[in-house]
Amino acid sequence: MGFLLAAAAAGFLILPLLPVLPPLWALLVPAGVLALAAGWRRNSTLLAGSLFFLAAAWSVSAARQALELRIPQAWEGRVLLAQGTVQGLPEPSGIGGMRFHFLPTTLQMEEGAAALVTDGTWQLFSARPVALEPGARCGIAVRLKRPHGVANAGGFDYEAWLLSEEITATGTVRSLTCEKPAGFAIDCLRQRLRDTFIRSFPDNGAAGVLLALVSGDRALVPDAAWERYSDTGIVHLMAISGLHVTLLGALAGWCALRLLRFFPGLALRVPLHKPALLAGLAVAVAYSLVAGFSLPTRRTLVMLAVVAVLCCRERRLPPFQILLLALIAVLLWSPLAVHAAGFWLSFGAVALLMLLGRALRDLPPWRQALQAQLLISLLLLPLTVWFFGQASWVSPFANLLAVPVVTFLVVPAGLAGLLLWCGGMEGVAVLAWKGGIWLITVLDALLDQFAAWPGASVPWSLPGPLGFLCLVLALACLLQPLQWRLKLLAPAFLLPLFLPAPQLQPGQMRVTLLDVGQGLAVLVETQHHRLLYDTGPTLGPHADAGRRIILPALQRQGVRRLDRLVLSHDDRDHTGGAASLLAALPVGDGLGARPQGLGLPEGMPWRECRAGQRWQWDGWDFAVLFPNEQQAQFARKDNNRSCVLRIRRGHSTVILPGDIDRVAELALVSAFSPRELHADVLVLAHHGSRSSSSAEFLAAVRPRWALVSAGYRNAFHHPSDKVLARLDEARIPWRNTAASGAVTLWLDERGVVRTEEFRRTAARYWYN
Repeated sequence: MGFLLAAAAAGFLILPLLPVLPPLWALLVPAGVLALAAGWRRNSTLLAGSLFFLAAAWSVSAARQALELRIPQAWEGRVLLAQGTVQGLPEPSGIGGMRFHFLPTTLQMEEGAAALVTDGTWQLFSARPVALEPGARCGIAVRLKRPHGVANAGGFDYEAWLLSEEITATGTVRSLTCEKPAGFAIDCLRQRLRDTFIRSFPDNGAAGVLLALVSGDRALVPDAAWERYSDTGIVHLMAISGLHVTLLGALAGWCALRLLRFFPGLALRVPLHKPALLAGLAVAVAYSLVAGFSLPTRRTLVMLAVVAVLCCRERRLPPFQILLLALIAVLLWSPLAVHAAGFWLSFGAVALLMLLGRALRDLPPWRQALQAQLLISLLLLPLTVWFFGQASWVSPFANLLAVPVVTFLVVPAGLAGLLLWCGGMEGVAVLAWKGGIWLITVLDALLDQFAAWPGASVPWSLPGPLGFLCLVLALACLLQPLQWRLKLLAPAFLLPLFLPAPQLQPGQMRVTLLDVGQGLAVLVETQHHRLLYDTGPTLGPHADAGRRIILPALQRQGVRRLDRLVLSHDDRDHTGGAASLLAALPVGDGLGARPQGLGLPEGMPWRECRAGQRWQWDGWDFAVLFPNEQQAQFARKDNNRSCVLRIRRGHSTVILPGDIDRVAELALVSAFSPRELHADVLVLAHHGSRSSSSAEFLAAVRPRWALVSAGYRNAFHHPSDKVLARLDEARIPWRNTAASGAVTLWLDERGVVRTEEFRRTAARYWYN
């Protein structure tokens, strides 16, 4: 049976590896043929193959349906009127607004056209902090767009996350009117619990952590806390885990068994452990609902249900078969959960605990706990690095402290308060919660000490799926207990992960226009030098493109140091990530605009950008063409103080013009000859704005490639249709990061020799 379950599980798990979705018949036909052959020959291997294809067909069908539910492109950017209900708990955003999920029931265009057919769930943002209740019926005017995120080598895949959450559109609310929900919903109870915490513990970050541990509601957890837990490798504790559900269910079952013993006549009819098991399972289900029915709770519930049924029927199954049953049940219910990091971490951690339980069962309990924690932190390293792009060497030590404190002290205090609160004793519940909050405060202070250790959290990016496999094999060889000779293979598998990235050949240059949304970041690499031109936008009060997008992309490309950072001008969409990059990477020097308040590492020089500045790296000539002292002083717009950088070798030229408009472009045309301005690659100024890329400038530059860095369906409508028409009229091929993802070009002294668009080379079936 275990072999058959493993085959079915593999069929579900193959979904994230598919670059395109195959037609269903291509999976159902072999499934049917193998099933007939298995019945004819009574062969379990053929049956396993049939189950594999059936599971894959189920997943592909769900994925195809999710893609078909995405709104049509014709609806994007238009004002739509919709009626529907608020799903789940609305969450306040960091910029004063509100995010919430919305399930539409009716939809039409603002112009009054006929009702449109729609389905699926939308993720909406309201710039105004509105009072929303779960389950409320609302009428909204909204602008929508299809699920879309930035696409670079490395970093968070937002589109995959939206798919795992079954979100079919994102959008911004223009107007909103709601009615109070009728009847009772479990999310209303969770909203009341959040309101109680806000009222009882205002502006208390530790209270937000306790609320997350009790109910799975993370809205009040401050960003500083997430960063602390991420740096120390204990993020997995700061949410409802299967252990919490199991502990509460076991406690309820034990209490039920004690109570049932007061009825001796009942034991003559049925063994008392059976109703006690059902009572414990019922409490676990109720708590999982209060906790938002997250993926770890669903996995735990299935496992508890299987154990309860087996105990009631007096049968046994191996633990791994129970885990596989839980995995299959979760993916039958929600096949797209396989795209969520939490899915892999949840099932991976439980599988490792089962393995380690066998290996360590003969040790004393304290040694079991110690070694299990150290080993599981090490064995989860591949998944942690793959999903989060960092490794924490203090994680085992932080977990040794945090696991018992959170599991046996904080969570019981939080659950006791929850039970008291549900019983109407809010005052006593607050006292219990205060104890848990005090424990979290002390724990946070100790974790800050761990995070302050040198190199506590190290950015680390694996070089694609092959790198992930190498790390898994290295750990498997190192920790396997059977053959000591196999341990010698571990360094061989680890070696490819620490080899320096292959350098460019002499005379080559690589230019990568990173996909940072509505902003700009260009990485220029010669054989021995690295330059970054601009650092993308800010992404809110506590996030920026430098930390979330650019750093993971640089790590994936093997960039560990920047020789020069150039900031074209002081706009937030160009300098937003500068502080994060300077804090995370060694940088030789800086050139260009220095935003007010931007701290520099000690001893790092910084110069203003002025026309005439030049330097040479590896045979490539870097020259600043604009602005000169007078142009910078009298420019009416900050955009026209942008640092225009030209990079040239032989007949190969790249021009990076920042955000200059037509006035500055004409100044360049008058100051330089067409031969001096001619370029193979031109990054369009100001994201393709209609005020830039004038016909005169394009005629002087005559680029062979034009690149645009713009956000998908951005509010400024960049790039302008007029600019694109000019490019098409001049027969200049162009690429937009919103459609192509990161664009990479290889050049030598002859010009562009190769191009790559990330959304094509790293194809994913869910890419918009």
